[in-house]
Amino acid sequence: MTVTRISLRTALVLLPLLLGGCEAASSLRAAGLSDPLRMKSINDAFEARDNCLIANIHLADVYAGSAQSLAATATASCQTQTDVLIAFSNPHGDPRVTAAIQKDSSFRAMGFVLKARGQG
Repeated sequence: MTVTRISLRTALVLLPLLLGGCEAASSLRAAGLSDPLRMKSINDAFEARDNCLIANIHLADVYAGSAQSLAATATASCQTQTDVLIAFSNPHGDPRVTAAIQKDSSFRAMGFVLKARGQG
């Protein structure tokens, strides 16, 4: 009787975990995150965007003007790389994903500006 209760308790604890794992895997697959080639393309696009931001910030005089204006200029200069990142990351054209990636580009640019100024 005790073995049955322990087995039942174990099953009751493990069943939701197993089902949750299946749901997580199917969610990743639906988002295309289980495709290694797609993930490499996304990672490469992130790297290209970040490298562009860094290059544009280092080409400018990081102490001329405000950090916001320098970050905005770098973000605008790297819009092509950001568009490639959006295309790989957001194949269904969800405007929320596009907005989040644009916001991330601005945030990353500001971080690179502050780092170049020795403030970050």
